[in-house]
Amino acid sequence: MEVKDKVKQRRMERLRNLREGQDAGYRGGSASKSYRSSDDGSLPIRPELDLPLYADAQWNRRMEDPEIAWRYKLRMDPSLNGRDYLDNEEKSLFSPPSRRSIITKLIISSMVFAAVYGMFHINQPWANKGKQFITASLTQSYDFSSLSAWYTERFGGSPSFIPSFNREGDEAVKVSASKRTLFSPAKGSIVTSYDGASHLGVMLNTTANAPVYALDTGQVIFAGTTAESGLTIIIRHANGLQSVYGSMSESNVEVNDWINRGEAVGKASKGEPGKGTFYFAVTKDGHPMNPTDVISFD
Repeated sequence: MEVKDKVKQRRMERLRNLREGQDAGYRGGSASKSYRSSDDGSLPIRPELDLPLYADAQWNRRMEDPEIAWRYKLRMDPSLNGRDYLDNEEKSLFSPPSRRSIITKLIISSMVFAAVYGMFHINQPWANKGKQFITASLTQSYDFSSLSAWYTERFGGSPSFIPSFNREGDEAVKVSASKRTLFSPAKGSIVTSYDGASHLGVMLNTTANAPVYALDTGQVIFAGTTAESGLTIIIRHANGLQSVYGSMSESNVEVNDWINRGEAVGKASKGEPGKGTFYFAVTKDGHPMNPTDVISFD
């Protein structure tokens, strides 16, 4: 009731002001309705006109409705209708990506994939370095010991929230799943064993033209003929491991080819009727190893 009384009082005051203004206009003649001319002969200045009474009254009546008043505030103030909140949410880290950002990421990822794919098919020194780096990154596990030492020196202790940094207590038991599975290059019987001196590999008796398979995934670094083992293939694997395949009659690979574990790389040479020979050797960080300690030929 107080609101209505105040509105009614404002209306009465406005009516009284308008009536007083009209009476003054009548007393002053028609000068109040005419345009005032300037002394310098410029265009006349039009007097400001007040809004009619019915417009102000209609507006006041509409704003008396709480729902209309609230809608008007929502339209005029962005902070009330959540626009600012939505704008901030769009820029937040966890907001859904926009169509433009998705397209940009797809283009960048496609360019990176094309660059890596092309690098693995280029026989250049800089490309070989890139191949080695990518292969090591994908096949070798990261050594956290240096990072743990740096963290301990910097902050005075290893973080407990990273279990691999905590070396106290019982050591974890290594399971066989962590070991790499190697593929037997050929099946046969050993006729010349490894001795670490004059024989740095083993010679096998196999079937004639028996297929020879790669020990593990790696890159071919040599494919040619040597005086010691004839047609020979050398493959470099991860963790400093290299495998040598000699005394072969046929080769299916070339230098810089990437070979998967168990993929055929050639055929054993022919010996006696129905039989063949095959030479196999393994090195670790440049040091010879007994092949029978690495793989079984039975």
